[in-house]
Amino acid sequence: MNSSNNDSFVDNDPEDVVKIFAKIQKFSNPLFCFVGLIGSLLALTVFLSKSQRSTSCCLYLAARSVSDIGFLVSLIIVWITDVWDASIFNSQGTCQLTIFLSYICGFLSVWFVVIVTAENYIRICHPFSVKRYCTARVSKLVISVFLLLALAVYNFPLWTLEISQGRCTGKRRYDELFQMFIHVDTILTLVLPALLITFLMVAITFSLFRSYHRLRRLKGKRLEKKKSRKTNHSKVTTLLFTVSLVFLALNLPSHVIRTIMTLSRYIMHRSQFTTTEMVLQKLFYTLYYLSYAINIFIYLLCGTRFRKDFYKMYIECFAKSCKGKKLMKTDSSCAQLLNKHSTKVDLASNGTVV
Repeated sequence: MNSSNNDSFVDNDPEDVVKIFAKIQKFSNPLFCFVGLIGSLLALTVFLSKSQRSTSCCLYLAARSVSDIGFLVSLIIVWITDVWDASIFNSQGTCQLTIFLSYICGFLSVWFVVIVTAENYIRICHPFSVKRYCTARVSKLVISVFLLLALAVYNFPLWTLEISQGRCTGKRRYDELFQMFIHVDTILTLVLPALLITFLMVAITFSLFRSYHRLRRLKGKRLEKKKSRKTNHSKVTTLLFTVSLVFLALNLPSHVIRTIMTLSRYIMHRSQFTTTEMVLQKLFYTLYYLSYAINIFIYLLCGTRFRKDFYKMYIECFAKSCKGKKLMKTDSSCAQLLNKHSTKVDLASNGTVV
């Protein structure tokens, strides 16, 4: 890329267009990361509250919030290093742990969405299996298995990276191995999850479509009973369906453009990319970071029980604390007035002119 400092919008040089999108990404992505970090922390506390932690889907979403927090922390460390030339990332230990955290948390975030989509599929397409598979005990087992799998597959940054000339880089003798792990990661975090989520979402959509047409044929009390039975069920499925759909829409483009550019580099032996590819890469990665920032808003918008618990835990507590501070100020003012009044009375009783 041209290193010229001319970033003017008047200049129609394609490389300047890339630099404009790079600047937008440079300042918008950390904002999304910080918003996502706060949102994930709030969502985690709600999902682990007494009223929700006994539900399997809430445990999956809580585990996803934890992995999102870890991934965002690694991104923020890298961003601080890039912007302020800090040595926090390019130091022994931090280098390996940051990359390790980004890989393992990225893997878990993706697969927890796949699991949530699979649970939604069971709830909609196989409702009689809900009591067997959609339980807190099963969810804890699944979370543990995926955590162990992630640790087994993604420990390679801990022993393939080193600090060379003040920078975090891979050890030369592990170059081919590192590339192999990158390809494996592409399959595990892009190809398989995308295929599974797409398949499950299509199956869910067809099942909902058939269910809608069956409901239309029902009449009178039978229809009312069916609606009342589906009310609580539909609240859960709506949240899970929205989580899967938004994740697919915002994450898939960045993975696709990354795969295209990787294949063109290693298969077609291209050393440079077109302006369109570079712009799309910046744009799609901005959408990718945005997906972490809007999770809390999806939960609030589509999760009825989440919204109620969030209101009780944060909005009501904040309102009570503000009210308490106002009462303390009022009591303090009243006490001052009473003290002043009592002083005047004492002076008057002693014959002192006030």
